Amino acid sequence: MTLLEVLQSTTAYFAKREIESPRLNAEHLLAHSLGRKRIELYLEFERALDEAELAPLRELVRRRGQGEPLQHLLGTVEFCGRTFVCDKRALIPRPETEELVEHLLKSEIGKQKPEILDVGTGSGVIALSLAAAVPEAKVHAIDLSEDALALARQNAEMLGLGSRVSFARSNLLRDVKGSFDLIVANLPYVPAADGPTLPREVLHDPALAMFGG
Repeated sequence: MTLLEVLQSTTAYFAKREIESPRLNAEHLLAHSLGRKRIELYLEFERALDEAELAPLRELVRRRGQGEPLQHLLGTVEFCGRTFVCDKRALIPRPETEELVEHLLKSEIGKQKPEILDVGTGSGVIALSLAAAVPEAKVHAIDLSEDALALARQNAEMLGLGSRVSFARSNLLRDVKGSFDLIVANLPYVPAADGPTLPREVLHDPALAMFGG
């Protein structure tokens, strides 16, 4: 099969499985599997793919068709113009969270030397985005989950922000001392009773980060 034929058949399969944005999902997985950028796929539409290239793609397509999030399969997520490691240890960042960060950066906080606390940091996207955008800021990030904190630290090191953001385990503000110019929190808010009604992808997020009671 040519690359274009594989892309078309994968798109059709995702559409049948009711995957949102099936063509985009197919392009992302194909590019990831082949080690290409998405735009580069268009230059190779007529190239035939061999079995060594098709085998790993089939597994990714199978898992996506069963509802595993695209971000988990890619291992990364784009957030505020930066790439973060993304896996089952923390909630997948939502577009609304990007809007929150953008709103904060438009406020006076971006013009000061603020002390910032990110409560429930998860993968660290809020804390690290603020630290990167406000070089004078002192940023602290806390979470109850040790797994999430490990992921956040991994992202901090990958982005070269390991010395700019401190991480600690705390149940909300229970173990926090000191005062802050800004406290930001993107905490669990979905009632546990709503779990059965949520999309398949959402249920791959850790329950601790998703359900608020």
